Amino acid sequence: MTRLDYRSRSFVGIAVGAALLALGAAAGWEAVRAQGHGHSHSQHHAHGAMTQGGWYKRLGPDARVAALERQLRGFETAMAEVAYRYGEMYFGAVDGNWDYAAHMGETLATALAAGLERRPQHRKSADALFLKGPYPQVMEAIKAKDLALFKQRIETLRAACTACHTAEAHPFIKIGVPTVRRNPVVND
Repeated sequence: MTRLDYRSRSFVGIAVGAALLALGAAAGWEAVRAQGHGHSHSQHHAHGAMTQGGWYKRLGPDARVAALERQLRGFETAMAEVAYRYGEMYFGAVDGNWDYAAHMGETLATALAAGLERRPQHRKSADALFLKGPYPQVMEAIKAKDLALFKQRIETLRAACTACHTAEAHPFIKIGVPTVRRNPVVND
């Protein structure tokens, strides 16, 4: 290969690389611009429905309640939040971050109360198996900042959760000890 051929090939390789880099940058910029444009304030004014309240206000008054029920769904959204808060409460206590554990325990009860408001047919089991027994006992252990007591009572709580699921025709939902942290909260 002559020096000229080598230089020509090098130049072509650099030119092709630069062109590909430019195309990639342009495509990336276009994606960013499109996303930003879709969320811009002026875009909302261009679509009258967006400035008038969005999907909810476009519905007729008779359809709104059913739409909200679909969005909030039944009990499963409450249970997803309860599961998250249960794990966070557990790790807060294990880490000795008792204020965080208490906060997560309280918001767990709030999530459960909201779910029971939407689906009151589950209240009997929730009260008998969870709310009037194991749950307040776990909260007492958190308040006492007693890890040994907490671990003992969390076992009772886990069994109560599983029993409640069984009572509500979901015996396949068995609650275990949390193993994965979902939140990067630390106890400094």
